[in-house]
Amino acid sequence: MNLSRRRARRPDDWPSSHVRARAALSERLDGSLEPPESTWLEGHLAACADCQAIADAYASQQLELRALRDQMPTPPRDLWARTAAAIEADSRFRDGRARDGAAATGGRRSARTTLAPSALLAAALVVVVAVGLLTSSRQLPGNDATGPSGGIARGTPGPVLTAAGPTPIAVAQRIEFLTRDAAGEYSLNVRKVDQVCPASTPQPCNTSSSVSEHPVDLNQTAATVFGSAHSERLIVISDPSGSTGGTVSVVSLASPAVDATASPPVTSSPPATTTPPPTPTTAPTSPPPTATSSVRPTTRPPTPPPGSGSPTPTPTPPATPDLSSLPPSPSVVVSAPPDGGPIEIARDVILVGQSAAYSPSGRWFAFTARPANGSVGPDIYAWKVGDALARRLTDDHRSEFGSWAADTIVGSTVVAVARGNGSSAKTDLQPLAFLLDPATAAITTLPQTGRVWRPAIDPSGRRAVYWSGSLRAVDLPGFVPDNGRLVLGDWAVGGTAPGDGASPSSAATALNGDQGAARHETTIQAGRVADFDARWDRAGTHLAVWIADPATPTIGTLSLYAVDSFDGKIDLKTPLLDHVAAAAGYSIADGQLVWAEPSGDGSVANGTLQLLAWTDEGVGTVQTVTGPVIVVR
Repeated sequence: MNLSRRRARRPDDWPSSHVRARAALSERLDGSLEPPESTWLEGHLAACADCQAIADAYASQQLELRALRDQMPTPPRDLWARTAAAIEADSRFRDGRARDGAAATGGRRSARTTLAPSALLAAALVVVVAVGLLTSSRQLPGNDATGPSGGIARGTPGPVLTAAGPTPIAVAQRIEFLTRDAAGEYSLNVRKVDQVCPASTPQPCNTSSSVSEHPVDLNQTAATVFGSAHSERLIVISDPSGSTGGTVSVVSLASPAVDATASPPVTSSPPATTTPPPTPTTAPTSPPPTATSSVRPTTRPPTPPPGSGSPTPTPTPPATPDLSSLPPSPSVVVSAPPDGGPIEIARDVILVGQSAAYSPSGRWFAFTARPANGSVGPDIYAWKVGDALARRLTDDHRSEFGSWAADTIVGSTVVAVARGNGSSAKTDLQPLAFLLDPATAAITTLPQTGRVWRPAIDPSGRRAVYWSGSLRAVDLPGFVPDNGRLVLGDWAVGGTAPGDGASPSSAATALNGDQGAARHETTIQAGRVADFDARWDRAGTHLAVWIADPATPTIGTLSLYAVDSFDGKIDLKTPLLDHVAAAAGYSIADGQLVWAEPSGDGSVANGTLQLLAWTDEGVGTVQTVTGPVIVVR
């Protein structure tokens, strides 16, 4: 890599301050570090013990290498005798050939033969130096074939030369995962990873990492776990098959779980103000809802205007069972934390889909859920940090959370659209995207986005991953993709990205014509899929896509793609990760992707925790833990 180009990089171009520090340390060894970068490096080393330890190791290794210059290697005693004999034998052979050639050509002698002894002598000198360097190397453990002087003993075999192993890629990553011991007690594990193996490594290279373990007080069986940006809390979704029937709980973490050396994430919005969850003696910020409380908004996901699904369709009652006629979802209840344990913000619900997430500011957490008893379909829920409970923001039982655009929810609902007339008439279930304000439950339709289900918006708000096509009803009850494609397409319409903070245009018109061409869609997966989970890194330059296995929805394949920040094109031909087996629930952050890879027999209990990291130096992976773990997303 060109050092001058590396020095010209802006500070915010680095994946982390630790990666920048290690690059600067490497440059400083050559004496090529510029004064501003040197000043920054000294300040970072003063505050970061890990990077200071690496700097000390670099300095020690440099001194050891320089000391080798003063050590004259001692070659084997018979090296020159064997070399001289070889030169003499080769000289006689070449002289014989030269005499034969002179007789055939009239006595002219080859100039190449004249130069042969000199060339051989130079080669012999190279051999002497090379062997001398080898003999000065340290002996391998258990090798006792050394003489009194420390060189190779006469008459014994020399050291066996082996190919150098791959050079690990320096990173500064942090993995969080949940484990459970034989007694049923949970622990939050925080593992620091300093190096990963290059992608071309045929087998695992030597990497180093440290891990810390922190007990977590849970009173249910955890199935899915989400972490906050600053590691101050966990949101735990319990296994609905347990005695609790499915809960969503907030677990406050003790201060040791926060990594004091980690660089705080860079966000476009101010960090969320952390408000501790209420104790049993503290009044909740909002009264617990009842069946007629205000948590059921008066604004429902809208019926789309004519033409939103295709150029001519009109909304009609769905051909599938009318979910809106079923009893309303049970009210969300909140339970007082037992002895300071988890606070239940939702109860008797089952998480639907994989797209739950915090808002970019960290003030809200949104998810999709349905009643555990299966009475009705899914609705969107949101929890504000510090509140005593989550609120159900929709009540049509056919809406799902997609992603966030700033602190506005981007969701989608299912609408019925009729096609054809008479005996050829058919009703399609199609998706329609909308914006949802979590504070007021106000909804704004987005007919200009076309047929979009569960859009995952990139950080810039310019593009999104979504399902484009029809849906089908299932017996959960709920909806899954039917005929269509999982695509990457434009999200901004008319120069404005819906949900980017500006007020949506009241004059937004339905998208007519070819949606794929209008939104420059690129197909990621064609055909029916059981479920999917698409997430972006903070820079919007890497996209992870998990697609569920139709037979086992908790297992699927995970891929990681690079997306050009200029033109938004996705590189599908050379993915950084290409359809590897992965359990549902992965984590993507700045420069890293973490997932649980099942064993060969499909068992998650015997699987491994995998990390893929990328920097300017390349892409690498490392296997960190074996056994049943839950990735903190």
